[in-house]
Amino acid sequence: MNPADGQGVDLSIVLSRVTGSDNVGSVCRAMKAMGVEKLLLAGCPEYEEEKVRMMAVHAYDIFEKARRFATLETALGEFSLVAGFSRRGGEKRKEYSEPLRDFVQSANSRGPCALALVFGNEKDGLSDAELNLCSIAVRIPTSESCPSLNVAQAVQIACWEFFASNAAEKPLGRERSAVPAARLAVDSGVARIVEALSRQGFFRKSDDSYARHFLRDLCERAGTSAKEVDYLRRLFLKAVALASRHPSDPT
Repeated sequence: MNPADGQGVDLSIVLSRVTGSDNVGSVCRAMKAMGVEKLLLAGCPEYEEEKVRMMAVHAYDIFEKARRFATLETALGEFSLVAGFSRRGGEKRKEYSEPLRDFVQSANSRGPCALALVFGNEKDGLSDAELNLCSIAVRIPTSESCPSLNVAQAVQIACWEFFASNAAEKPLGRERSAVPAARLAVDSGVARIVEALSRQGFFRKSDDSYARHFLRDLCERAGTSAKEVDYLRRLFLKAVALASRHPSDPT
């Protein structure tokens, strides 16, 4: 599910602080069975390779090719859309969590897209800070009598939904000529916007973190290209410059 022709989603699985060697091996097997081969390990410990191999069976090569990152934030720079899987809500978490099948349909409709599916630690899942690094929260509907899933089971279900939707051969929706910008480009543009607003006293009563997350998530969910992100940056900067020349009553 990593199409060479530039069509459909280019899917990667990202594990954040996952500790179990057996779980990682099972994740590799689940991925390969569904045609997904890109695995990123963020803030993860060293694993017992024999345990990984035993659970991965014929998918041990997924583990051998996995890329390691010290933090989740550094792992996500190359992606244009980041989906964090979590069943939990809360005041400091995403305002809305999209059901998996709905998310798969909307992701397929975007056209070419570097997509990361992020899964958290076995004990407590994704933290508030980790979920904040994601563009969107996604949930796998489960029975209320047993709402939590093992991380490998969650990866299997998520990969199967993409595999079953035939995203690699038959992307849904309109064709796009513009490729969505990677996170590094989005973050760079958003940082310039927020810095300009900050200089004008826009954040006197609060910090700029909500604005940064809002603009980043908005750009990534919309699939904005690097050119569009740059235009948005220039639009904000011009508006700020004009406002500084002609100050008005903020009320």
